[in-house]
Amino acid sequence: MMVDEERRNWLALTLVPGIGTVYFVRLLARFGTPGGVLSASEHELAEVVGESRARRIRAYREEAAIEEQLRSMAAYGAGFITMDDTAYPPRLAEIYDPPLVLYHRGQPFDPDQPAIAIVGTRKASTYGLMMAEMLGRELAARGVCVVSGLAAGIDAAAHRGALSVGGSTIAVLGTGVDMVFPAENAELMHLIVQHCCVLSPFPMGSKPIKGNFPQRNRIISGLCSGVVVVEAPPGSGALLTARNAAEQGREVFAVPGRAGERNSIGPNSLLREGARLVETINDILTELPILSEVRPQTSSVALPVAEPSIAPTPPPPKKVAPPKLSPIEKDVYESLGGDGSYVDEIALVCRISVSEALSSLTLLELKGLVRQLSGKRFVLR
Repeated sequence: MMVDEERRNWLALTLVPGIGTVYFVRLLARFGTPGGVLSASEHELAEVVGESRARRIRAYREEAAIEEQLRSMAAYGAGFITMDDTAYPPRLAEIYDPPLVLYHRGQPFDPDQPAIAIVGTRKASTYGLMMAEMLGRELAARGVCVVSGLAAGIDAAAHRGALSVGGSTIAVLGTGVDMVFPAENAELMHLIVQHCCVLSPFPMGSKPIKGNFPQRNRIISGLCSGVVVVEAPPGSGALLTARNAAEQGREVFAVPGRAGERNSIGPNSLLREGARLVETINDILTELPILSEVRPQTSSVALPVAEPSIAPTPPPPKKVAPPKLSPIEKDVYESLGGDGSYVDEIALVCRISVSEALSSLTLLELKGLVRQLSGKRFVLR
C-alpha cells in the first residue's frame, strides 16, 4: 500500500500508546508536523508529553507495527483518513476529542451528506426490528445516510433498511475494519463494504474489547445530525449514544415503546427528558428540515433475506409459552409477533443461528403450536 511520508508519519504517531488527541495537538503545535514530532529528540518530546511518552514515541520509530498496518490495509482493501484530510467528516471534527484517524473499507462516502443514526438493543422485538428497518429504508430513500454500529438487532435492521433501497449506510465498528462482530453479521458487513462503507477509529486487527464501544458510540453520534433510539433497556449502549448526541448538540429522537416492556424503558425515559417522539419519518424531517431537501435514491440492493412487514402497528401482548418446551423453543415461541415473523427475524431476536431457529420452528409446528405461511413466515396457532 503506497502512502506518502507525511500520512505515514501521521499514522505512526497515532499508533503510539498513550498519544490521544490532546497530546497529538500539543505535539503538532510544538513541532509542526507528525514528521517533525518523530524526528524530535527524546528531551524535546519530554518537554511536551513527559518522559514515558517521549520514550514510546522514539521507540515506535523502530517498530514494525506501521508496516503491519499498511500490509493489512492492502490485504483488505482498506484505507485511512486523517483529521488533516478533506474527506474527514466535518461534523465529526466538531466534537470533543475526535478520532485522529478513521480506518475505512468499502465505497467512498460523502462527508457532507446528511446523516441520522438509528440505534437500539441487540435483543429487539419484531416491532422494534420493523420500526428500525422502516426508518432506515425511508431515510435512505430520501438520500439520508443511515449510521449505526453493525450490532445484532436494531443496528442490523437499520442497515438492512437502507441497503434495501440502494441508500447510503455507514457501519461504525468497535473493532478493526478487518474483523466482523458479531460473526452472524458477516454477510451484512460484506454487503455494506460492497455498496457503502464501514468505519473504525481502531487499528487493523483490533478485537471487540468492551472498552472500544463507548468510543464507537461517540463516533456514531458525532457523524450525525440526530440519533434515533429504537428499543433500549436500562444500561444499553444506545442510551450512551443518545447521551453523547445531547452533549454534542445533536437532536435526540426516540420511538415510544409499550408500557411495562424492558426494552421500552430507555426510549420512554428519553421522551420524558425531552427527546423528540418518532412514529414516522416525518417526525424526524420536521425537526431537521434540511433532510427534506436531499434527493431520493433510485437504485436498490438485493438483500439475501426476506423483508419483513413494515406496518408500525404494535403487536398484541406476548403469548406465554406452554410448558414442556425446551429453552430455545420457549424463546422462539414467545418471539413470534402477532402478524407473524420471518426466520431471520426470529434468529436475531433470540440470538441463535437461522438453522437453530428453523429447527425449533419445525418442532413447534409438529406440536401444533405454530403454522408456516408463505416465505418462511411463522405465526402462532
